[in-house]
Amino acid sequence: MPLKVNEIYFSIQGESTHAGRPCIFIRLTYCNLRCTYCDTEYAFYEGHDMTISDIMNNIKKWNCNLVEVTGGEPLVQAECIDLLHELV
Repeated sequence: MPLKVNEIYFSIQGESTHAGRPCIFIRLTYCNLRCTYCDTEYAFYEGHDMTISDIMNNIKKWNCNLVEVTGGEPLVQAECIDLLHELV
């Protein structure tokens, strides 16, 4: 079953103890939380289907081993757990 992916991109991590490190971001679509501070409302609905294999092939273009799965709320998609296992 595919995941609904909003975008995949390479940037610099801006948060956590990994701030300042190069990072691949996998932004999944959909969110049920509607946090008042959300800066990615565009990820609530927009996206396209990708298999885990598609995602893994896509991120190979960057020489980076720090990956963040974000959203929306990524765990709404049950397949997210399988993606996380594959990333590890």
